[in-house]
Amino acid sequence: MADGVKKNKKSIERTGDVTASHRVEYLGLRMAAFLLRCLPLGWASGLMGKIWRVAAPLTYRHERVMRNLEIGFPGLTKAARRKIAAEQWENLGRTFGESFLIDRLIADDSRFDNNIPDEIGNRFRGGGTGAVITGMHSANWEVAGRPISEFFPVIGLYQRLSNPLSDTYVVGLRTQVFGGGMLSKSRETPKRIMEWVRDGNAVAMLADLREARGVAVQFFGQETTANPFPAMVARRLGVPLIVGRAIRLPGVRFRIEAVEIPVPQTEDAAIDVQVATQAIQKQFERWIRERPGEWMWVNDRWRATQGRSRPRRRPLDFMRQKPN
Repeated sequence: MADGVKKNKKSIERTGDVTASHRVEYLGLRMAAFLLRCLPLGWASGLMGKIWRVAAPLTYRHERVMRNLEIGFPGLTKAARRKIAAEQWENLGRTFGESFLIDRLIADDSRFDNNIPDEIGNRFRGGGTGAVITGMHSANWEVAGRPISEFFPVIGLYQRLSNPLSDTYVVGLRTQVFGGGMLSKSRETPKRIMEWVRDGNAVAMLADLREARGVAVQFFGQETTANPFPAMVARRLGVPLIVGRAIRLPGVRFRIEAVEIPVPQTEDAAIDVQVATQAIQKQFERWIRERPGEWMWVNDRWRATQGRSRPRRRPLDFMRQKPN
């Protein structure tokens, strides 16, 4: 697990799918990284935040942001929603800038206020259990699981980039956060995660996006779908299911908060997973309502499933398999 970056490099060599456009895109990425890394962390974060705040509303994605904000906050005026949208773009720009200096950010303890409840910390200090950590795209979500690394080796679950060169570079940066390495989504991912957590480690994954093959949930009063996998793993292995968030503070500082989500253990595994998944989404919603300008409203969270029956059974088939 810990050699996720090496495996990505081997994958590039094996597939030979690197194209000329990949190389050009990768060169641009590395140039941006070089320029940002020449700046102090605060400057890089602030500069990218200002650029995104001005430029991003001119893109076609801004329309989706405003549409989503109308769904989430129908009672707000258009001017109030525009203000939240601007804050969202600035936060995304700052997060983008910080991602290239993530090693400096993570190494500086003074930038973090870890507000983890004692009951969670004490439980983890006792050892003997793995954990599932889930979060949302809010503030700088990459650092939200940082306190958990004090108790467990943590592996991060991510979606592989289409450019293999950029993927390898970005994963290399993010392994500064995830000491156990990074694991991309594939057919083997569920099995590998189960083995990792069963061995007393932790997995971290984001779960606030719409999941095409997920379970139906209510989010801001609207029906959508959500990823049931965090609840599946926690229920099946009987480990804690923790939801965490980062709150952005002045001066590129963050407060990290976490709550434990109860996972039912009844005779109906599918219902148990549904209940826990809905609880995760409700916690996300509460946090987003508190600080709406820090959540990624640009994601396509409420798009309806078109021309398909709602696929609830397929992801839950995992629960019906016999444990290894």
